[in-house]
Amino acid sequence: MADKKETGIQFGKPLIGMLFRTNRLTMINENVLLQALVDGRSVILCCWHGRLLFPLHCLRKRGYHALAGLHDDAEIVSQIGEKMGWHFIRGSSSSGGREAYREMVEVLSGIGQTIVVTPDGPQGPEHVAKPGAVKAAQKTGALLIPITGQASWRWEITNWDTFVVPKPFGRIHFTFGEPLEAGADIPTEKLNNELEARMISLQHENDAQLIG
Repeated sequence: MADKKETGIQFGKPLIGMLFRTNRLTMINENVLLQALVDGRSVILCCWHGRLLFPLHCLRKRGYHALAGLHDDAEIVSQIGEKMGWHFIRGSSSSGGREAYREMVEVLSGIGQTIVVTPDGPQGPEHVAKPGAVKAAQKTGALLIPITGQASWRWEITNWDTFVVPKPFGRIHFTFGEPLEAGADIPTEKLNNELEARMISLQHENDAQLIG
């Protein structure tokens, strides 16, 4: 296990970089994020776990935060991500969740901060959003923005979800959905259902544009 971890950490960053650089990347609707940050709003970017490589690469070197679990695969991803300029908050719904939530709230309470979360991680069910992101947005006034990515030529690794890894020499679409305001007076469950529906819809639309 130690060898797998060390190998993944050592070669992960250059491998991910090579896979993405050999594709033609299109960023779609990024202005919704940039405008929110210009307005001083903090943002929670919400991506399904199976597509997390897309924000990991496409939003690198911006100093954004991301939420990662405490299991071995998350440790590999977080160490690779730190080399790419990410700041990681460690914890999940199954382990370290309270501490991670407090740290999320602290970060989002600043001006113009961004955190990427995978609401169905770390163990699913796939495409079922847990309410942590919505609760943090309601407490801090942060905007919720769905994001997704897809590659025209890819590997799909099946575990509890389908994890997408771009193959070289294709096209990639990385897309931002419309912001969702998380009013404190709106029931958390209702907001979470709306976020989940928007994330599923955005992923279907993005996939359809790229691969039909």
